[in-house]
Amino acid sequence: MADRITRRAVLGGMALAPMAAGAQTRGPVEELQGALTARNAAAFGRFVSAHDGGLVSLKMTAAPAEGRGFSVALQAPLLLVNLDQPERMQVSVTGGYTLRDGAFALDGVYRVKAEGMQQGILILVLEPVPGGEVRRVRDAGVKAVPLS
Repeated sequence: MADRITRRAVLGGMALAPMAAGAQTRGPVEELQGALTARNAAAFGRFVSAHDGGLVSLKMTAAPAEGRGFSVALQAPLLLVNLDQPERMQVSVTGGYTLRDGAFALDGVYRVKAEGMQQGILILVLEPVPGGEVRRVRDAGVKAVPLS
């Protein structure tokens, strides 16, 4: 458990205490914006991992991809993003995505949950929140974070 907490703090580039304090003050939710690619997959992994237990807003696309170290695939009903950097992880999106122009579009607010390790792979789940909560979160303001 301590190893997991330490890894989470390092990956996010921040200590857990400020994250908890930010959640209590209800500051703006961070919104990741852009197109997910093999080049910025590690930044996506760090962003999601840093928000374990909290909410994130996403306005991004992810084209289906298969490759060593990075893949995006639909395994209905899950959208799976697998990456090797910053560590081996799988991000499972349980809903709140659509297929547009050959890419998956994620435009919503998601609760991030760490589900532990499976065969050395960190499993993170993004669960879409109900529409009313999306409006409340976005109306309160979001902090744009470009996916780069």
